[in-house]
Amino acid sequence: MLKENTVITLHPEDMVQLHAILLDEDRDAALDFLANVIKKKVDAASKPHCRPVFELERGKTPEFIANRLGYKETEK
Repeated sequence: MLKENTVITLHPEDMVQLHAILLDEDRDAALDFLANVIKKKVDAASKPHCRPVFELERGKTPEFIANRLGYKETEK
């Protein structure tokens, strides 16, 4: 499933490569950059990530986290 927005980070060497491609108007290098740099970063950013504890639903909190946070189970 696609996210509404995806943020990627370009390292300084990626930025230098991007500027060189734009200055040279090199279409082949641009395609290689998209395939080898941007695509990998987008794929990595699109993978599911761990959620912070505060985003977990109370009823679905794993036991070891609930114990650490001091949640008490209500008896039925």
